[in-house]
Amino acid sequence: MEEYYYFPSLDLLIKATYSKEANSLRYTSHRGITQDERQTVERYVLTEIGPQTDYYSRSPSILLYVGVDSSLEKELKFYRLQGPIKEILKKHTFIDEKVSHVINESLSTYYFEKLGDELLVLRKAIAENDEEAEIQKILTRVNTLLSAYNQRSGKSIALDTVLPKEVKTRLVYKSEK
Repeated sequence: MEEYYYFPSLDLLIKATYSKEANSLRYTSHRGITQDERQTVERYVLTEIGPQTDYYSRSPSILLYVGVDSSLEKELKFYRLQGPIKEILKKHTFIDEKVSHVINESLSTYYFEKLGDELLVLRKAIAENDEEAEIQKILTRVNTLLSAYNQRSGKSIALDTVLPKEVKTRLVYKSEK
């Protein structure tokens, strides 16, 4: 088992290797490390990598700092970029969510206003005793706008809920004839 870990606060890259035969955890770093850094690294290796292996279940077990591995310098550039890239992706996701929220909010407001306008047209058509075909066209538009509003607002309002009383009365009266 081999694992790389970058400590951004220390600007330190380590490579930890577990040897099953020797039951040992060995690690190298891209540069020399201080005693404080060594304690931090060893705490990480023992708490994060050790439990994934047989390190604690077999005896004897060895933790060993092998020293500087200059080949880690190549990997270091990649690990240094990971933090800023993750931040950029996090901000990108946040912005996408906000834009989507603003779009849905704007469209739900738009459909709500259009729905209100169409309901006024429907009331007027009923008050003026317009033909049934015209009223059905208006009802279809109302239903379409209501569906669009529900989709954008995340609500599930039924057509019967938004229809004015006189419209419901007219529709019931017409269906009884």
